[in-house]
Amino acid sequence: MPKSTRSKEEIYFMVLNAILKMEIAKGHLKWTLSDISRESKVTRSLIYYYFGKEKKAVLATAYQYLVERFYSLDKPNPLPLRQRLSNILKDLKEMPYLILLFYSAKGEDSEFGRIIRKKETEFLKGLQKEFPHLSETQILEVYLMELGAMLYHLPPTKTKDLFELHLGPVKK
Repeated sequence: MPKSTRSKEEIYFMVLNAILKMEIAKGHLKWTLSDISRESKVTRSLIYYYFGKEKKAVLATAYQYLVERFYSLDKPNPLPLRQRLSNILKDLKEMPYLILLFYSAKGEDSEFGRIIRKKETEFLKGLQKEFPHLSETQILEVYLMELGAMLYHLPPTKTKDLFELHLGPVKK
């Protein structure tokens, strides 16, 4: 796509995608903004404009984006479980390293690890509200099925049948 026709959202996505990819490929903060510029095909000046010049702040923005994509908690009307999973599976086709970054950081004693664990707890509480008829164990099973679908690379079109045991068939 020619540079002049890219929207702000596309540029933002390309840069965040490159940051997360470089975090996996080169290691924690071992990349430069020039690396991000080359990978994303976005000029450094545009990266500075949208994200600033501090690598830690840029990475924090990328991590926040990642958490929002995985948990969709910050939306006024969260997506239904199956639709959210379908969207995540589509994202993982474009950015397969996200799951590795997400779960390697989850166990770390770092700011991002704490953010992930907090958002995960909020997400599980949200599932309990969405599905009050399920026990805490069943909610955890649903979440683990969702994670398994991501690791399995389940085609997004197959999510409608995934949770039938706990949630029942999709209503038409």
